[in-house]
Amino acid sequence: MEGRTLERVVHHPVLTLKYVRPSRHPGLRVVVGMKTSKRATTRNLLKRRLREIWRELPIPADVLATLYTKAEALKLSFAELRAVVVRLATSLIKE
Repeated sequence: MEGRTLERVVHHPVLTLKYVRPSRHPGLRVVVGMKTSKRATTRNLLKRRLREIWRELPIPADVLATLYTKAEALKLSFAELRAVVVRLATSLIKE
């Protein structure tokens, strides 16, 4: 089944990771909805933190990943958020 892409989903109480491998348009998307926070500055802070954590991970180059956040993500420190993202990304890195 060459050329087929399969979307996989990994859940956590704070984040959900959906990824497609291989993808023609690799990269990271971060979705922080209005339910997470009504303030744009708070949503953007969370996006910046998640992108920085993702940048440091050894993710394969052909992956299109989407991180969906929940309101509980705002309560976590940067180190705790990093631990959650690393935990979710381990399934992606192992493939």
